[in-house]
Amino acid sequence: VKNTGDVTITLSLNTANWNPSSASSYITLGWNYDGQPIKRAKVIPIKLTLSIPSQSIMEITDFSFDIIITGTG
Repeated sequence: VKNTGDVTITLSLNTANWNPSSASSYITLGWNYDGQPIKRAKVIPIKLTLSIPSQSIMEITDFSFDIIITGTG
């Protein structure tokens, strides 16, 4: 992630528009971002991780959702 703005930011991660909506109860999106402030023009590597329990549900064979990463200063 690169901060292309003029102020130091911190990031937040959210999801939306799960299809089917029940998928959000079984599937988790996480990341390794630890909340460190990101200064102007700096780049930090961030790894997203999608987790599904080993005893996952069988009725969901396809899913989609939006990943929303917001930077606030």
